[in-house]
Amino acid sequence: MAGLVLDASVLIAMIDRSDKHHAWAFDLFRQTTDHTLILSALTLTEVMVRPMRNGREDQMRTAIESMRIEKVAFDSADCEPVAYIRASTSMKLPDAVVLHTAQVSNSSLATMDKALAKNAREFGLTVYSPSFRE
Repeated sequence: MAGLVLDASVLIAMIDRSDKHHAWAFDLFRQTTDHTLILSALTLTEVMVRPMRNGREDQMRTAIESMRIEKVAFDSADCEPVAYIRASTSMKLPDAVVLHTAQVSNSSLATMDKALAKNAREFGLTVYSPSFRE
């Protein structure tokens, strides 16, 4: 089964019906039911910040669990490859981790971030984005 690594913005849009990209993200979710959805631990941390601020972490946790997303740990073996991505692209750490997660899991990547999409394509990844549809 193919994998699809989710950037925080895509997962949030899939879950939050008021998000301006909800329709696109939900459509992507429906079109990729044959994919394993993958989320790095760092991305999960990003996704949980706003719900925790608003006392809605239980709802977000339940939504994520219902999607059966595979969560991937970030450990010391990932440090140098992610540092290389950051050094060669100037991306921020969360985006570099998303790109690295897609690389090591041999997966496609879904993002709303144009720079991340561009860099991921340059690294040879298949990218799903409202700006870079495939």
